[in-house]
Amino acid sequence: MATPFLPAGATTGDSGGELSSGDDSGDMESPQNPETEASRSLAEQFEKAAAHVQGLIQVASREQLLYLYARYKQVKVGNCSIPKPSFFDFEGKQKWEAWKALGDSSPSQAMQEYIAAVKKLDPGWNPQGLCFPFTMRLSRN
Repeated sequence: MATPFLPAGATTGDSGGELSSGDDSGDMESPQNPETEASRSLAEQFEKAAAHVQGLIQVASREQLLYLYARYKQVKVGNCSIPKPSFFDFEGKQKWEAWKALGDSSPSQAMQEYIAAVKKLDPGWNPQGLCFPFTMRLSRN
């Protein structure tokens, strides 16, 4: 089922595929470029944020959902190049306007803004890993 901020058929479980150099001839792993690692980490955090948002739908305002929708589309599709929906498609028009307003925003900027918005909606969420409650105690036997 599509949510107000994810397009129909969109899933948050995959990262859309990874690009490779096309050179699979060597068995040795090539050294990772720090920029590539940062980009991969950002993409992983974005995917975690997109999955986490599913549980925040009830607490997010309409404006927050439109904000997230626009950035999600910018990351997954790129710049808005589709025609504006008709006047009678109120929801479609709002989504289109939010996405179109991003202009030529880069996917990495859209990812960073998306992650920041999710953190604002749920300050306890940690995209880096598991987040344990502070009240959890380890038993000492």
